Amino acid sequence: MSQGGLNRRIFLLGVGATGILAACGGGGGGGGRSAVPGGGAPAPVCGSGGASATALTPLTIDATQTDLPCGTPVYAYIVGEVQTSAGNRQYRLDSRGTPHPMSAADNTLAAGTFPGSAGLSGNDAATLAANYPQPWADYSIPVSLTTKTVVDLANLNTSTLPGLGTGTAAFSGRIYLSVGIPKLPFTVLSGTQYTAPVPLGEPGQLTLFDWIEFSYDSNGQFNGNTTQVDQFGFPLLLDGTPGGTLQGQFNRSRPAILSAVAALGAEFDQSIAVTAASAYPAGITTLRALSPKSITGQSLYSGGLSTYFDSAVQSWYAQWTATNPVTVTDLASGTFSGTVQGGALTFTQGGAPALTIAGRSGIPSVDIWQCANSLASGGSAAKNVQKILAAAFNRGQVSNNMTDVNCSGGPFYSGVSPVQPFNPWAQLFHQASSNGLAYAFPYDDVCNQNPSISLTATQSVTVTLGKFFS
Repeated sequence: MSQGGLNRRIFLLGVGATGILAACGGGGGGGGRSAVPGGGAPAPVCGSGGASATALTPLTIDATQTDLPCGTPVYAYIVGEVQTSAGNRQYRLDSRGTPHPMSAADNTLAAGTFPGSAGLSGNDAATLAANYPQPWADYSIPVSLTTKTVVDLANLNTSTLPGLGTGTAAFSGRIYLSVGIPKLPFTVLSGTQYTAPVPLGEPGQLTLFDWIEFSYDSNGQFNGNTTQVDQFGFPLLLDGTPGGTLQGQFNRSRPAILSAVAALGAEFDQSIAVTAASAYPAGITTLRALSPKSITGQSLYSGGLSTYFDSAVQSWYAQWTATNPVTVTDLASGTFSGTVQGGALTFTQGGAPALTIAGRSGIPSVDIWQCANSLASGGSAAKNVQKILAAAFNRGQVSNNMTDVNCSGGPFYSGVSPVQPFNPWAQLFHQASSNGLAYAFPYDDVCNQNPSISLTATQSVTVTLGKFFS
């Protein structure tokens, strides 16, 4: 998201091994699997009632449209942080939307334990114990399949969130949803750090979950987006008023998307399979598909993706000489001219030295997948140039003249001759998106290709849980 200077980096402040969080204290998952008539099709949709509460600025979590069997446990977790001059502070929201500062005292559940474990069959409870490697806080908000759940964003204000402002001082975070008995574990380390759920490598790996990224400021402006930067768990749709446009809607089913990921090849198909079947709705066999960012983010990863872009980088580095410079234009920072000197990609602006992107080894493929390190360093001007380079390599659109100003065309994959390597995971999700927009790598907001909404004086926001089988 680039509007108003709020892009994905603001939504992810503090997210990672430590970061932002929110809590309400649970609602039991209970029970085992819901029956599935006919062995494969899910039980009938439960149907829709009205909203469960009223609110001044309703954030509605609508699980009444999904095709999950009735009785399936669904939970929301809304967490965020505010940057202040005194430091960052993490909060969780309760079922009313009231923020509460995170505290290590919230970690009331012992490592290896979780609600609902007694109802599981076989060795499933023992398998899922690894999902909770540390004492953890239950920040879940129960979500009904028959009645829309409403949280009041009006409770996020300068009285409840000291230091709340605009820009980087907005409340920024995530709206997670999980499906099935295993809840998402959050372990608070202090008032400014916590262990967040991750798609791969505990904690939370064995929870079926996905999320929305968002920010909400002191003026009531909401910015949010759906995302497949790290994973694809299940469809989530996002909309709002006034002036929102529905985001996150797919033109194919969850099973079809997972099959399409498998068709990309072994390097791209590193999915997490269900290993404790009684903890999830019947018919769910895969928890998530991992993105190239998550695959290459593994500490010991050494597969083919680690060199995927190397030949393209070397080819372009050989071309960007004093007589054939690369020009990169960014709306915020202006135009830069780059050449490779002594193996380093060095830029000038207006004839004066400006910045250096990468050293003699070029831009590593892992940096392109991650949009990190050599593509996320230095000051704001450097990062603006780097994000354009990162997006161009991911989209197979590297050229001698790149920009994020007045971009045209679609998601820009393989549109340059000769054909270049590109990120097929990102291409898949742009193609599967009903409006062609997706957030499938960290700088997919370049050229406004990301599925975002930006609401001024927000009246309402709706997050809809999509379908799992159809």
